[in-house]
Amino acid sequence: MGCNGPRDAGTHRSPNRRAVALALGDLALGDNAGEVHLELAELLAKQPYTVALDGLTIAVDEDVFPPDLGRCARNMATVCAGYGGRRALEMGCGSGYLALALKQSGALDVWAADVHGPAVECTRQNVERNPHVGPVTVVRSDLFDAIPASLTFDLVAFNQPFAPSKGGVLCGCGPDGGYRLTRRFLIEAEPRLAPGGVAVMAFSDRARPEHDPARIAKELGYEVTTLLHAYYAESHNFIYEIRPAS
Repeated sequence: MGCNGPRDAGTHRSPNRRAVALALGDLALGDNAGEVHLELAELLAKQPYTVALDGLTIAVDEDVFPPDLGRCARNMATVCAGYGGRRALEMGCGSGYLALALKQSGALDVWAADVHGPAVECTRQNVERNPHVGPVTVVRSDLFDAIPASLTFDLVAFNQPFAPSKGGVLCGCGPDGGYRLTRRFLIEAEPRLAPGGVAVMAFSDRARPEHDPARIAKELGYEVTTLLHAYYAESHNFIYEIRPAS
């Protein structure tokens, strides 16, 4: 499975049956996520497809997490647009939608990183599809590993897996999701933030509370501000600003 270049919205291929089965099974986006699993399965069955988001043309290839699942990615783009900043990073970029939205909203130097090969290739293709936005540097990286140590960021946005998977790896999301991945990210992020820099992360209470980035960040001594709290899809949904303690 992987990205295979530009495709039209009308392109049709047989559904990725293993991915659909995982989404309908117990590959937890959360412990109370039946409707989300169904929506995800429907989007996976469409892959590859193209969607228009915020003036961007985004292709979503096989085994790439759909940015149009629910409202979370678009809420993140709206919130992050208020930061601007010189250098921004989308961690876990998937299709690259949020990285492109960051560039479109005025960030001068934007990076996109993902450990999942199909996501990295899909992001590169989507950068090429949207030349009006400008360049985005795309790297395959396990969190910050492949990002030059000399770089620091004014904003790091991470729409992370909210909980560990239970049935396999889907769209690059595996059993290290939730607490383990969030804690590792926050430990690695602190020296990568420029003075005054912040991380922005999302969460839904469909997942268990121990996976909440706000809780984990406070355990590590960060300051946390809730930027968005909205109730939809029968769950409470949050976006947090996380910054090193002053």
